[in-house]
Amino acid sequence: MGKGENDFDKRYIFWMKFGPIVLFGPIFLFIFGAAIFFTILNTKVIAMGNAGFIRTAGFRIIIGILAIATVIFCVRGLFKPGKKSIKGILGRISGIVICPLAAFFFVRPVILDIPYLDHPKITYLDGLKFDNDYTGDGPARYYLRGRGIDGGTHNFSLGEGAYDEGTELWSENYELRAKVTYLPYTETVIALQYLPGLDEEAEYLFPPSANLPDDWESFSIQINDNVYSLPVPLSDFLKNGWMISDEDAGLQLPGRDDYKGYDSSWITLTNTKEQSIDVIVYNTQEQTIDITQGIVGRVSVIYGNYEFAGTELRIPGGLMLGWSTRDDVLQLYGMPDESYETRNLTYRKEDVTSPYWTLSFNEAGFLDKIMVKNQIDD
Repeated sequence: MGKGENDFDKRYIFWMKFGPIVLFGPIFLFIFGAAIFFTILNTKVIAMGNAGFIRTAGFRIIIGILAIATVIFCVRGLFKPGKKSIKGILGRISGIVICPLAAFFFVRPVILDIPYLDHPKITYLDGLKFDNDYTGDGPARYYLRGRGIDGGTHNFSLGEGAYDEGTELWSENYELRAKVTYLPYTETVIALQYLPGLDEEAEYLFPPSANLPDDWESFSIQINDNVYSLPVPLSDFLKNGWMISDEDAGLQLPGRDDYKGYDSSWITLTNTKEQSIDVIVYNTQEQTIDITQGIVGRVSVIYGNYEFAGTELRIPGGLMLGWSTRDDVLQLYGMPDESYETRNLTYRKEDVTSPYWTLSFNEAGFLDKIMVKNQIDD
């Protein structure tokens, strides 16, 4: 055996003994050091701002690195000479398949949030709920949950100071709102402000549909992305995804005669977002028709059911169910034709038999119920 072969054998033996240390040693030191660093951060409960994103990103990246390291070990073990059990082979194959997926799902939100660092998203929350978690030996965790003005449900991690401020304000005002600047994929809070209602920026960030008029006498209502101007065929709602119950689908409306006004029926429409609205459908023709051929002349929606959030339902001028206030309505629509204390405002076009809006408000003054009618009964 030549000298060259001896040198090769020595290098091979050395690599087989110490190769994993040379290859994975730096990775281990990086992970160990990063773990210590983020443990220190963890004890301070840094959950918000750029530091909060760094903490979240670091944790996710470390998990991703561990997953990739596991893949490398599994591949090396799979192709290592020697006898292997079926169980060992299947375990390594599972690691090779599962770990890259885990790395992808942990690291992906961090990468997707990077473009938002310069212009994070903003939402407004109502229905605030504060929660904390003191389990385990680690520091307490603090959370803010709420319904977004755009219809989504959010769950944000907070720092202790922001949590304490929010719970104190909420104890004095159960209708407290929050303005949250955040990164959308990791849901890291960059900035948080507690508000009694909407600020001026909300109108700019969440404009109504261009098809929604400002004048209440248009009798228009925006539901999700569609604008309906009453009276409107029921078929317009059905084309936009609203559904009639099986019980109501078979209803027929008799035609008009000389002895009574238009026949009508209250029905409830629902959609795939689990939202519902109550409408009155009229038959303005002389012959009997299926209810699906009728005309919607009245719509009623109650915010207390929490099926609509902010931008999902708006009335002329962009006023939002659950967010706009009595003062907002008075400023935009003027003095009402009728009012009941501070809870109801009614705007009529001409007289008591004419089309109208009735807008109701909760104790805090937020728009809580909408009733709009634009259909002559006879």
